[in-house]
Formats: sequence, C-alpha cells, structure tokens
Amino acid sequence: MQKVIILLVLTALVSCKEVSFREPQPRGKRALKEIPRELRGEYLLVDEENNTDTLIVTDKGYHMRSDSTEGFLGDSLVLKKYKGYYFFNDNENPEWLLRVIKRESNGDLSYLFMDPVDKTFNEYLLGLDKEINIDSSEVHGEKLYQIDPSPRQLLSLIRKGFFRESLTLKKLK
Repeated sequence: MQKVIILLVLTALVSCKEVSFREPQPRGKRALKEIPRELRGEYLLVDEENNTDTLIVTDKGYHMRSDSTEGFLGDSLVLKKYKGYYFFNDNENPEWLLRVIKRESNGDLSYLFMDPVDKTFNEYLLGLDKEINIDSSEVHGEKLYQIDPSPRQLLSLIRKGFFRESLTLKKLK
C-alpha cells in the first residue's frame, strides 16, 4: 500500500524516460528558502486501489506519515514560485527533474509532471520538439533528453499539456 502511494507522489522521479533540465526551473527565478505557509499542512493521498496515506508539508520540506520518505529544501531539492505555480526541482545529477504544484482555491494541490500520457515517449518528444529545442546526450549508458526553457516557454508548455496532472493532494483540515 505505502509503496504504491509513494510511487504516485514521486511519479517518474526514477523513470529512465523523462525530459529533464540543466538547472532548476524556472530559469533565472530565485529559490525559496522555505515552503510558503499556504502549502504547509497535511494532504490525503489516495492510490488507485483506495489505499491512503498522509503527506505532511512543513516549512523546510515534506515527509510521509507512514514511512521514512522525506525531502528537505537545499542543494538537491529547490523550490521556486512563478505565476501561481510552485516548481519543485530535484537534482538527479547531471539533470534536474521538475514537478509542478498548483494550489487550488479549496487548498488542494494539483501535482503535475512532464509525461507523454497516451503517446509513446518518441511521439511525445516529436511534439515537444515543435515547441522547444531538445538536447540529447548519453550519460552512463542512458540517453538524457534536456530542455532549457525561458520562464515564459515553461508556462506555455504547462498550458499546452506537456505537463499532466498525476494526482490531486486533498488538503486535510
């Protein structure tokens, strides 16, 4: 049960096929030193099998109620805010993986990441390549696909559906 929920929260963080970034996003925006008050609290996570867990967000990071899964802001977890979105950047040297959080008016959080949805990864790359230049390289036998969008381009990619909502975190009162 716990493993399925953790997979939902950290969807694709260890995926071998994901578009990544050279630096924390949005580029040129300052990192926050702590998680804003409006994001702090407890959130209910429900997986596809209706198993539940609680994500606890504090001023310095997050942890799961049921196990030792945690993350703290610092050199390897960078949070930025831009145009109503929160950008969690995870350093997976030599790349940064990005998760986008949108706070809903009721306090829930929408959790988004770059995902091909119903397309193959190659089809996804072809569509993305029409929007922004994609650099590829091979590191330790694995192919990396990286983009370097401006903040405006990043918002455009979100609006055009290149980031998909993988789950909604329900705010607990």
